[in-house]
Amino acid sequence: MIEVLLAILGIGYLMRTGGRRLRGGDHLPTILAGAERAGIITATQREQILAHAAEHGSRGRLGGAAWLGVFAGLFVVAGVSLLIARNWEAIGPLVRIAAYLLLLLAVGEAAVRLRDRSVGVALPLELLWFFLPLLGIGLYGQTFQLSGDPVQPFLIWLALSAPIAWLSPRPVTAAIHTAAMTLVLFVGNFIVDATASLIGGGRGPSGLLALAGTSGTPTAWTLSLVLLAMIAVQSLRLLPEGRRHHFVGVWVLWTFGVLVSCAPLRLQHEGWIALAALALATLWVVVLAAMDASREERGTSLLAWLGTIYALTFGWHMTDPGHGEVTGLGIAVVILAVALAVGGAFALPPARLSPRSSWAQAGKLVLIAPVLVGMLFLASDVRLVWTAAILLDGLLVVTAVGCMWHGSLTADVAQINLGVLILVWVLISRFLDLFGSMLRSGIGFILAGVMLAALAWALERTRRRLIAAPREVAT
Repeated sequence: MIEVLLAILGIGYLMRTGGRRLRGGDHLPTILAGAERAGIITATQREQILAHAAEHGSRGRLGGAAWLGVFAGLFVVAGVSLLIARNWEAIGPLVRIAAYLLLLLAVGEAAVRLRDRSVGVALPLELLWFFLPLLGIGLYGQTFQLSGDPVQPFLIWLALSAPIAWLSPRPVTAAIHTAAMTLVLFVGNFIVDATASLIGGGRGPSGLLALAGTSGTPTAWTLSLVLLAMIAVQSLRLLPEGRRHHFVGVWVLWTFGVLVSCAPLRLQHEGWIALAALALATLWVVVLAAMDASREERGTSLLAWLGTIYALTFGWHMTDPGHGEVTGLGIAVVILAVALAVGGAFALPPARLSPRSSWAQAGKLVLIAPVLVGMLFLASDVRLVWTAAILLDGLLVVTAVGCMWHGSLTADVAQINLGVLILVWVLISRFLDLFGSMLRSGIGFILAGVMLAALAWALERTRRRLIAAPREVAT
């Protein structure tokens, strides 16, 4: 089950990165031809650029033949697995292991020999070579009826397949390996019970990586930290530019998971959990801004930040203030996260947030404000919790308007659209939240539809004016 999930994740990543690059590469000859006609480059320079792109871009781009090869490899693996399953009893243990070793050797040799000759053949062979150690571990365990920790085989597989990820000239294998490490880390730390039940057995909470609901063994903590370090190293060294800093989000989510599930740091107080979520989400945004990460990476952190704030706006439904046990170490981690988030936002170079200094300072305040408001969730008076939820709602509206305004000033259409999306989402959800009880009759639905239609019309007109504003100024 887990092998299939990992394969699906890998293929999904391939379809996303390969398809995007393929679409982008098709426009290069047209763009260069236009540049030549405009006198920006010469014909010789155009030919040199196309030759350079053909030489260095083929490794990162997958064509139709390569995709056929990928699916051909998957069909071969499925066919071999089916043949083995149907003739399992007739194949002796020695034959199984020997055949597997010969297959592993043949696939590895072919992948190395064809690495620079044909992407359509080499890539499926690399992926098959990458997953074969996992198949071998399962084959060995089933042959000799071994049982134990359900996570341990995947750790062994990650160690055996790491050289393939590091030596591959293409980032695809490294991306799948990094995603697999992340999945194994979170499954082993926090949902090992669910994993054990899915694959039929296991030691449950006493698993090798288990942290949830326990104090965690020294081995679990050591292996978890090693995996976190390896995820960061592989991301920075092997992943394509523009996706190298996603490991920051892995660290942030892992820290939050430890805070809400691991006994020595566990927080059961809703207020401390809310403050931890706000501080860590803000820290994620600040760290990526300080690293000057790509737009996609920063967009992921911004989505997590906005989602955290939005989720806490429903705090006004709480009937009682936060309560529950907390640990001293957990509180210390949250306070450290708050300090790093606030201090990091203050220390950010203004250019990381906006080319306009005044807007950069406003951006810092917007980043810091949710963390400060989040402290109200610790109050023993539930009315202060309601106040915090209302303030966070207002902060989302301010953020939406700020994105639309700033996007208009900097001619950033994506930022304008983001602001409109945030504003629409907040207004619609708050409308349904506040007046949902009125939507029990046909008249209520009609009035709601008319109001939402008017809102959509007004926002669309505003969006078009903001997009057109920079052009009018320029002319």
